[in-house]
Amino acid sequence: MDVNIWLCQYLIFDFTFSFLCAQRKLLIATQNASIKEIDLQTRTVTVLYELGDTAYSIDYDSKNRQVYFPRYFNNDIMRFGYPTGFIVVQKVVTTGNRPTGLALDSIHNHIYWTENTVSVGRIVRCDLDGSNVTVISQSLSYPFVIRLDVKNSWMYFVERYSKIYKSRLDFTGQIVIKNIVSDVICFDIDTEKERLYWIEEHTADLSSVMVDRSDLKTIINTNCKVSNAPICKSIAIDIFGNNIYFSNNNQLAVSNTSPGLGFIVLYNDTNRIDSIYSISCKKITYVSGVCI
Repeated sequence: MDVNIWLCQYLIFDFTFSFLCAQRKLLIATQNASIKEIDLQTRTVTVLYELGDTAYSIDYDSKNRQVYFPRYFNNDIMRFGYPTGFIVVQKVVTTGNRPTGLALDSIHNHIYWTENTVSVGRIVRCDLDGSNVTVISQSLSYPFVIRLDVKNSWMYFVERYSKIYKSRLDFTGQIVIKNIVSDVICFDIDTEKERLYWIEEHTADLSSVMVDRSDLKTIINTNCKVSNAPICKSIAIDIFGNNIYFSNNNQLAVSNTSPGLGFIVLYNDTNRIDSIYSISCKKITYVSGVCI
């Protein structure tokens, strides 16, 4: 690649990253450990809650200012107020076996989650307060991640070893977006640009496709298998603007949605990073011009 072209791409990537850093924070959950807040401007890391379990997803109800997460081994979904000076964790609902993916529909006040037992995998829904539990589907094979496009009434979910699907929120109109060659436990959607992103376990490729199944492409190779083989796993991913945040085992990294720009490691934890959620200042509040 021509040096001038590479430099221009790097500067664009760096500017985009720096601009977004000034606007928000990240929440991460680490394996059998804790939920942490990372200030991307100061690189300050704060433990919000000693999890003592595994949480494969985090979502945020900006209307009621509540963070929701499932506890994989405790078989429940929890929440706490954020931002706040004092974390108070509440149980929302007891789930079935091994809840993994979680997604909020704040418009209709619903929580959707997956239960990933191989033989009887389910997608379940309840109200934000834990009431009105409804089984949406109970015939899936190892469902793991779930994402919602509430505006267009679509649900996206991954059967971990076979397919990426979309369906209506009531589970009608199912469409196979992508057949999976290997394990996928790392998936997100950019609802504004209508693109899906995921990392395949076997190749460590971070790939993307439009929701209509067009324009399939590889964004980067995350080097997960090269740098930490054979234990490295990419379990968490989060899309925010032009940035892609993802985990390489215990590393938190950021890339760009444009292919071929590489990635930057932002943070190294002592435990594997299992979920990531971007917090936008627009969704929270400002105090003296500072996002809190």
